Amino acid sequence: MWQKLREFFARELVILVDPTNTLHARRRKQVTAVIGSTFALGMAAAMGVAPGVPNDDPNQPRVAETIKLPDLRAQLDQLVEADQTFIRQERMQRGETVASLLRRLSVQDPDAEAFIRRNATARSLFDLKPGQTVLAETDSRNTLISLQAVLGGDAATSRQLVVERVKNTAEPTYRARIDSVNNEIRHEMRSGEFRRGFFNGMDAANVPDAVVDQVVSIFSGVIDFHHDIDPGDRFRIVYEAGFQDGEFVRNGRVVAVELINNNRVHQALWYSRGDNGGAYYTFDGRSMKRAFLRAPIEFSRMSSGFGGRNHPIYDKWHTHKGVDFAAPAGTKVFASGDGTVQFTGQQNGYGNLIILQHGRGYSTYYAHLSGFASGLKPGQRVSQGEVIGYVGSTGWATGPHLHYEFRVDNVPQNPLMAGDVASPALTGKSREQFLAYTAQMLSRINALRTFNVLASNN
Repeated sequence: MWQKLREFFARELVILVDPTNTLHARRRKQVTAVIGSTFALGMAAAMGVAPGVPNDDPNQPRVAETIKLPDLRAQLDQLVEADQTFIRQERMQRGETVASLLRRLSVQDPDAEAFIRRNATARSLFDLKPGQTVLAETDSRNTLISLQAVLGGDAATSRQLVVERVKNTAEPTYRARIDSVNNEIRHEMRSGEFRRGFFNGMDAANVPDAVVDQVVSIFSGVIDFHHDIDPGDRFRIVYEAGFQDGEFVRNGRVVAVELINNNRVHQALWYSRGDNGGAYYTFDGRSMKRAFLRAPIEFSRMSSGFGGRNHPIYDKWHTHKGVDFAAPAGTKVFASGDGTVQFTGQQNGYGNLIILQHGRGYSTYYAHLSGFASGLKPGQRVSQGEVIGYVGSTGWATGPHLHYEFRVDNVPQNPLMAGDVASPALTGKSREQFLAYTAQMLSRINALRTFNVLASNN
């Protein structure tokens, strides 16, 4: 029997898988009908044996249960009793008073206003300039909780006024302090072409006035910005800008600038050398700072030049070894360059005299002084621009003035030419440190060069 069944199924399977067989289509219909009937019978059987549900049978018993909700009254009482606080920020407007600013900040607190007027630290709020931001926190009764305002500082740090209400005091009490807050330093970049003068070109590129002033100061010794700038000259600038919580605070130092004037390239790069401060250098490491000042004195005029002249006392032709600067007695005299004090005291016709040694054979003389700077003594190091003495008329002098000499290997030279002596370039390890320190700023300048090329091709 089993042998016959196997032979039957084998024949039927051959018919099902062979589309060319004459019985193939018939067998497929028969198999499909059998499977459909089996599936329908299965569903009917399942529905027949499934238990009924209460909703389907109205005669089924119903059960009612009470659900206990949590008691939320304590939580609601806490929400009502808690003091809500509100924070508002406004900018000081031109011509606005502190009282009107507090109103716009939704502060209605006579005690706080009286404290701000009375307290010396809190009164700094009166020094705010238009555009500066003030942030106030108040409660639901518009009573001041705290107030913050940035007063000033530089690009790196800000001075922030903080006025706070003291908690848990019987009488309204406030306190004020000034914090030092670090700013976020960003490097802003500007570039452009001069078409109608230097200042017009800077304005067109949205260069801040404080940055323009720095550029003028950096290159003032080599460029006359009113007359030397030609149409087609270009500039590229990278400068610092300080931000506090995403808000601009103030602009900082120019860190890199390149100016092409009449096909000559002028460059300056700020390089900080740690505790020794910083200075501007060319991109190849040569200091922008001149080794010597042309006039080491403030508020003066040159009354006698270098070379032959008629001596004012002996009334005969005499070689003048320096330059005389007429100025009122007591006028400050500066060191014309970095150096070491070699001599302080009286010497023949020089009267009170200071001699500075600057290295490389350079020395400077400051004569006829009325006095010396406090604590100045031989062997002391002085920096360019440091006050070393005061104008007088000691020695062979007919009136108060400074006699200034500039010597090379002890031979007097024209002091007015001393300003042309350039500072030495960085070399060796110092140059390597300079290039490593300034690499990022140079890359920004290079990016501006690329931008300028692309812009000119569009």
